[in-house]
Amino acid sequence: MDKKDDGAKSGNVAQTGGSVSGSVNMVAPGTGGAVQIPRDAFEANTKAYFGDLHAKDKTTK
Repeated sequence: MDKKDDGAKSGNVAQTGGSVSGSVNMVAPGTGGAVQIPRDAFEANTKAYFGDLHAKDKTTK
């Protein structure tokens, strides 16, 4: 199963036109396209990103 996941990641990089050595930005989830973040940082720790996002939502409500 790991091999399938690795192939999907490399396929995504090729489709987005990103390179392995360069930093590729993406639209930050939950921002409506207003914010861009580095894809590699997001993929490294998605749980923390969404935890922070939801914590901010809770404090503004």
